[in-house]
Amino acid sequence: MNASHPAPHVWLLALRPFSFTASIVPAVFGGLIALALRGHAGIPDFRFDGFSFVVTIVGCVAIHSASNLVNDFFDYRSGVDRPDNFGAVNVLVRKLMTPQQMSIEAAVVFGVAALCGLYLVLQTGDALWPLVALIVFGALSAYFYTAPPFAFKNRGFGDVQVMLSFALLMVFGAFYVQAKTLSWLPVIASLPIGLLVVDILHVNNLRDSVPDRAAGITTIAIALGEGGAKRLHDVYVIGAYVATIGLIALSLLSPWTLVVFLSLPAAIKLSRAVHAFGAPDIDRMIVVKTARFHALFGTLLILGVLIGVFI
Repeated sequence: MNASHPAPHVWLLALRPFSFTASIVPAVFGGLIALALRGHAGIPDFRFDGFSFVVTIVGCVAIHSASNLVNDFFDYRSGVDRPDNFGAVNVLVRKLMTPQQMSIEAAVVFGVAALCGLYLVLQTGDALWPLVALIVFGALSAYFYTAPPFAFKNRGFGDVQVMLSFALLMVFGAFYVQAKTLSWLPVIASLPIGLLVVDILHVNNLRDSVPDRAAGITTIAIALGEGGAKRLHDVYVIGAYVATIGLIALSLLSPWTLVVFLSLPAAIKLSRAVHAFGAPDIDRMIVVKTARFHALFGTLLILGVLIGVFI
C-alpha cells in the first residue's frame, strides 16, 4: 500500500477505533448521571439537552482520537514503537501513513474537538468557566500524554492521567454540560468506569513491559513486575464491582446497576487470559479484550442507570 495515498480505512485505523468505548462510555454515563440526579442531592432541576449530549460524546471521542494519534506519532519518532514489538500496530511503523499525514489528521480531530467544545461553552451561559477549564485541560492532557517535554506516559504518570482524563473529569464534564452546577457526586460515581479504563492502559503496559523497559520508559506495570502487574489487573476489576455496590449503598447509583454483575463471567475469562500470557507467548489481542470488557461493563452500568431513571 502506498503511504502517499492512504486508503480511507487507514485513516480510520490510525484513530484506533477499537478504543473509542473508553471515551464513549464516560461521556454517556456522565450525561445520564445528571439526568438520574436531576432535582435530587442538591442537583437543580433542568431540561435535558439531547443535542448537547450528542455533541459531548463526539467531542470526547475526537479528543481521544487526537490523543491516540499524538501517542503513535511520538512513540514512532522516539523509536519506542518498532516493527519487532507491539508498536507494529502503529500505522507509521507499518508505513501505511507518513508522519506529516498523521500530523494533519491529528490537527483535524483536535479541530473537531475544539468546535464541539466551543458549541458547548456557548450553550452554557454564565456558568462557562468550569467547562472552559475542563476543555483546556483535556486538550493539554491529550497532547502531553506522550509529547515532550512532559511525556507523562513515559514517566509513570499515565495511569493517573488516564483516570483523570477518561473517567473523573470526562464524566464530570458530561454531567456539567447538562446540570451546569458543580458537584462531587458525578466524580465519585465515575469510579467503576475509571478503574476499568485505567485497566486498559495497565494491561497495555503489562504487555509492552519488555520493550518499554528497554526504551527507558517507566510504568506501574514495570515497577510491580509481571506477577504484581497481573494482580493489579484483578484489583482494578474487583474494585469496579465493589465500587458499584458502594455507590448503590450511598444512593448515587440505582439498584438496577447491579446488572453489571452479568459481566462477571467475562471478567473471570479476561483475568485468566491476563494471568496466562507471558513472553514469548503474549496474546496480541489482550488489550482489545480488556477494552471490550470495559465496554461491556460500561454498557451494563449505563443500562442500569437508564432503567433507574425511567422505572
